[in-house]
Parts: sequence; structure tokens; C-alpha cells
Amino acid sequence: MNKNVFISYSRREASFVDLLSDALDDNQVNVWVDYQSLIPGRPWLEQILAGIEHADIFLLVVSKASLESKNVGLEIQHALEQKKRILLVIFEAVVLPAFLQDCEWMDFRGAFGKNIRQLRDLLDNPAPVKAPAPQRGFRTSLTVWASFFLSLLMAAISLPAWWTLFIPILLIPLPFHVLNRDLYFYRVRFAVITLPVILVLSWSFFLPYKFTNVPITYCMLISFLAAPAMLFLLSSRGMRAWGKPGASAPRSVRYRPGISQPAPIPFYIEHAPEDRKFAEAISNGLKKYGHPQVPDAAGAQVSFLIVSRYRNTTSMDPEKQMVYPIIVQDTVIEEESLQRIQWIDFRRGLRNLKNLAILLPEPAKLMKALGVIPISNQAVYPRIIQMLDYFLTLLAFFSISIWIPLWLEFYKQFLEYDSLAPFLIINAILSILIVRAVFNTRRALIRRQGKLASLGRLILSVLWIGLIGFVQTIYITNVILVLTGAVKPELTRGYIIIFLPLSFALGIVLISLFAIWNFADLTRWFPYKGK
Repeated sequence: MNKNVFISYSRREASFVDLLSDALDDNQVNVWVDYQSLIPGRPWLEQILAGIEHADIFLLVVSKASLESKNVGLEIQHALEQKKRILLVIFEAVVLPAFLQDCEWMDFRGAFGKNIRQLRDLLDNPAPVKAPAPQRGFRTSLTVWASFFLSLLMAAISLPAWWTLFIPILLIPLPFHVLNRDLYFYRVRFAVITLPVILVLSWSFFLPYKFTNVPITYCMLISFLAAPAMLFLLSSRGMRAWGKPGASAPRSVRYRPGISQPAPIPFYIEHAPEDRKFAEAISNGLKKYGHPQVPDAAGAQVSFLIVSRYRNTTSMDPEKQMVYPIIVQDTVIEEESLQRIQWIDFRRGLRNLKNLAILLPEPAKLMKALGVIPISNQAVYPRIIQMLDYFLTLLAFFSISIWIPLWLEFYKQFLEYDSLAPFLIINAILSILIVRAVFNTRRALIRRQGKLASLGRLILSVLWIGLIGFVQTIYITNVILVLTGAVKPELTRGYIIIFLPLSFALGIVLISLFAIWNFADLTRWFPYKGK
């Protein structure tokens, strides 16, 4: 017999709950979880209480955050009043209140797949509690331990990349963050992806130095295998089940509706003028499947609110109208009425617009397919925007950190240089110009605000950064040639100075190709500035 299960949890366990809900669905369990079950246009509290009342089992995800949550406390109280069977899912071992200590429990700090099978058996076959739930101690899965030990290796082999500054900052504390569940997925992924490239550069620079060449060579070779393995583990189900929201990549939508032609639903879209391109794309996607757009919310059966930095409030009442917030950009939402309804997450692009159009007549199925808890503690962008962010960040770091190996190699010649003061001043100005331009461009890109927040100005700004980098490289190269008395710098050692323009040129080529493939996401991202 299929069971009806209500999942109570804190948003700090969002990634784990995503996996738990999907796994129970796969095992033919009827799951009620807020972000997939709350339907706009109805009071949220009434829906939650009704979900508990209709459930056979109240599944409480136990953690410090959930036991401190007022909303979870309210749900537990109602489950007790309704005399529901309460089953504890241990996400963290914490001290339990007295009224929960005799409840059935499952320790999910180990292997997720094995625990799901045992949980499915326990849902159908209640068992007497033979021992109290764990309230202290540390336990985790083999996947997490593998990630921990591999992160130790990553921290060790990242040492030759010390001169980049950002690599050690992100990778040396990684083992601690893995065990503490609080790593920042996208930042760590950025460091892991770039590490092999940085180690190749370090190897080429230190090649003439025999005492460092051998260990750096080993670090470089190991990184070619360790970096892909680390990326695989960070994205694995075991790490998603272990980590808190910021430690996990947003999940992909799994549900694919079998409907081809939905019943037409009149819709209205509320949005800021700057988000007009998003609104037009969503409107066109809905109209393609026969849904008519109306000029105001009063004449609509369904309304959408496009949430961004330009608008994060609404004039509509989500408890009286069918309102779906569509988040296209990370922003802080302080309006309580919007916090209580679930969001459709289109921050990575409008990939699931077809599902939205097809399932519009069926709110329950729509939320099941597209209702995703926005990932906290990290920024999520369309892939092309994320690539541009990585690219700009690398340019800023390299413009500063490249001076460390240069001074190590040529400090004697630099100190003997008659025009040292002008040399330092000119390069300081050029480096400041690069960093300042990167900072302004990146801020405008991420926030979608400011004078540089347009595709044309972004291109001009990036070209300006590249031009400064090329001028600085030529200037430094000429000075080194004069100081060393060589026709060209000694093999490999002086060539590190050309890494900034080379990385710029290669990055421009790759991003241009990727931008062509993701042109719609790129153009939609920048705010509409017309009348």
C-alpha cells in the first residue's frame, strides 16, 4: 500500500530533502513537501495543516536548524495533535526534545541508497524502537570520506599555485569545509577547474629550478586525474545528501509531462520594465501552447511575477490569486507573502519554459515539476554569465598575482634598474586600471545594473581590459630584455608575463563560441533600457 508522507524540514537541508523526496517518489510513496505541493492562490498555512492531516506518516528531518525553526515547531505540534506516526530522519545528531525521543528513526548520515531502501521498508512495516536516536557523534558516508581525502590531496597539490592567491584560499580549507557541510560549490568548482591550468603554468615557470621542478611536475600530473575526480564527487548524490544548500549544485528538473496540447489558461505577467525581455520570452513560450495573455491580473486565471533586483515585491495577493513567482536573478525577498509561496527557478535560463506552458492548467503537477527551493549562500546564473564571471575573476587575479613569480625571478635586475620608480608607477597604474575595469564590469554583469550592464558596453569593457593587458605585457617584456641583455627571455622563465594576454585571447575565443550557442540567455540577461 502506498503511504502518504509529509516531510517537515528546515531550508538548511534543502538539497537533502530534494534527494529524499525524489527517492521516495521513485519508490511509489506519495510525498507532501512544501516547495512541490503548496499551490498559489490558497492560504499557505491551511495547505500545510491539511497536508499533515492527510498524511499517514510525519517525516521530520532532524537537524539543529530544523529543531530551532518556528515553522517546523508548528508542524510538529499539529502532527502531535493529530496523533500522526512520527518518523525521525537524522540529518545531524542533535539533542532531541523529550516528546521526540521515543519516535521511530532512521540515521541518514551514512549511505543514502541503502538508507532509502530501509526507510521504504520501515514506512510499510513499523518496528518497535529498540534504542534511542543518536543525539551526538559524527558519522557520514564513504562518498563524503572519499571527498574529504581527495580534498586533502587537492590542497596538497595546490601548493605550487600559491602565487595565484585564490587557489590556496579556496582549496587549502576545502577538507574542513567538506566535513563541515558548508563548502561553496561554485567557488570550489571554479578553483578545481582552473588548478591543472595553473599548475602547468607553474611547472613551465619553475622548470629551470631542479629542486622544485620534480615535485611540481608530480603535482601537475596528479591534478589531471584528481581535478575531474573531485568535480565528480562534488556533484555526486552522496555529497548532495550530505551538504547544505550552498554546497550543492541546483538539481535538474526530472519530470517530463506527457501532455502535448494543454487547455488554454489566461495569464498575466507582472515585471519591472528592465525585465521586459524575460517577460516577452515567457509570454511567447506560453502563447505558443495556446495560452492567451491578458493586460491585468483581474482577468487572469494565473499570474506570474518576475523576480529580480528590479522587482522583488508584488501588488497581487498570493493567497487570493494564483501567483507564481519566477526568479530570474538572485535577490533578497523581504515581502512575507512571497516568502510563503514557492518559486519557479529560472536563474540558469528559461530551459523549462515548455514544462511551464504544458502544465499551466494543473498547478499541483506544475509545482511538482518546477517547484525548486532557490539555493542559498551562492549565486546562480545562466551558464554563459557564469563563464564570463569566471573569466573576469581570473583576469583580475592574474593581473596582480603574476608579479609574485616575476619578482622572484628578476628581483635583482629590477632593483638595479635605473628607471625602477617610473617602471613601478606605470605598472601600478596599468594593474589598477585592469582590476578597476574588471571590478566594474563584473559588478554590472552580476547585478544587471549600472552603465556597463549592456551587451555592447560589456564587449567594449572586456576589449579595454585586454588592451591594457597587452600594453603592460609588451612594456614588461621590453624592460626584461633590456635588463637581461638577451634577445629574448631565458627559456620559459620570463614567459609567464605573457600568460595574461594569452589567457585573455583564449578566453575570448571560448566565450565567443559559447555565447553563440547561448545567445538568447546572454541577450536576455541585460536589462531592457528602451521606452
